[in-house]
Amino acid sequence: MKITADKSSPSEIKLTVELSELELQNYYQKALEKLSQQINVKGFRPGKVPQEVAEQQLDKGFVMAHAIDLAIAPTYVEAIKQEKIEPIARPKINILSDSPLKYEAVIAVYPDVKVKNYQKFNLASKKIEVSDQQVEEEVQHFRTYHATYSDITRAAQMGDRVEIDFSGSDETGVPLDGTTSKNHPMVLGDKTFVPGFEEELVGMKIGDEKEFTVTFPKDYFHKPFQNKPVKFKVKLNRLEERHLPELDAEFIKKVSGKDLTEAEFKAEVKVNLLKNLEQDEKNRLENELLEKIRDNTEVKLPESLVDEEVHFIIDEIRDNAVRRGIKWEEYLKATGKTEEDLHKEKHQDAENRLKLRFGVQELFKLEKIEVGDEELEKAYQDEMKILASMNYEPKMEEQEMLKLKLKNKLKLEKLIAVFLK
Repeated sequence: MKITADKSSPSEIKLTVELSELELQNYYQKALEKLSQQINVKGFRPGKVPQEVAEQQLDKGFVMAHAIDLAIAPTYVEAIKQEKIEPIARPKINILSDSPLKYEAVIAVYPDVKVKNYQKFNLASKKIEVSDQQVEEEVQHFRTYHATYSDITRAAQMGDRVEIDFSGSDETGVPLDGTTSKNHPMVLGDKTFVPGFEEELVGMKIGDEKEFTVTFPKDYFHKPFQNKPVKFKVKLNRLEERHLPELDAEFIKKVSGKDLTEAEFKAEVKVNLLKNLEQDEKNRLENELLEKIRDNTEVKLPESLVDEEVHFIIDEIRDNAVRRGIKWEEYLKATGKTEEDLHKEKHQDAENRLKLRFGVQELFKLEKIEVGDEELEKAYQDEMKILASMNYEPKMEEQEMLKLKLKNKLKLEKLIAVFLK
């Protein structure tokens, strides 16, 4: 086997591998042996067809194609070991000739990374406090969540729950896809619909019909609707008044699971709010640092790695759509994009992700950020207790992934501490 390595690029190596006729013939025989067990020939039991008979039945080019497939993986592994190459992504394989077999593997390797002026990164933590007003708003949120409703005949007000029929059209009266619903429920004031829509329902009574125009936001997720005026026809079918529960011992026990006085309950609410706000502050600092790292990282990215990351991003989008019950074809139609459009659109996102990833890893090395086994194990056991409380036991491969995520999280927390002033 002849191997030639072009290492002129700092982020990609072009490896050319050429097999002799004898080496390829060995893989041809292996392919023939495998295929002979898969074909049916009259007079022979399945899986018992002699190779010489199989060779007569099979097209030689077909067998050779299988032989090439069998040859690439082991010879590629042997070649990168010989050249001491450590790939960071799947290689791109190009067949240059099949007689003799000669192929090129474009291999992404760890590139040179520089994070500019990282010593000057400064993070300022904000002082976290919880006001009495915030506590009262949170208590009100609990009461609203556990509210009950009763049918009424008066005019609709903010806070009421309604069921409506609606349909939308453009300014010329042409119906628009995705703007029609029957007996659609909503709570007025919860802002679950297009801004301005819920306000138009205030004052309507059961059986009332109304027409009005609402302009969709300029950043609306469905591009064809961005900044678009839509004329709605609405009929109010049902109207219910909201009744908030009293802040008594029974309600407090229902919400907290504890026998607490009103003062004790509000004190616990304040503690939980403080924890949440502190976590929000940690997230803010993390995002600020990650943004600084991304914007100051210089790295020549292997194109094959960028392509792989683009595919990963699109897979994430597809999986998220499926989880929401949306078929991939329907998602593409709703966004007005093709897969090719997405590949082009997500190219920059993929580059940003990779720049950030390499930049973070570089700072971990420069600042000698490490996580000890005991430290990681404690974080892992704490996380497993949380999952157990949710009656979820992760599979073995999920546990390994969890440990990796926790390790990176702990390292990132230590890196934030380096720049915190």
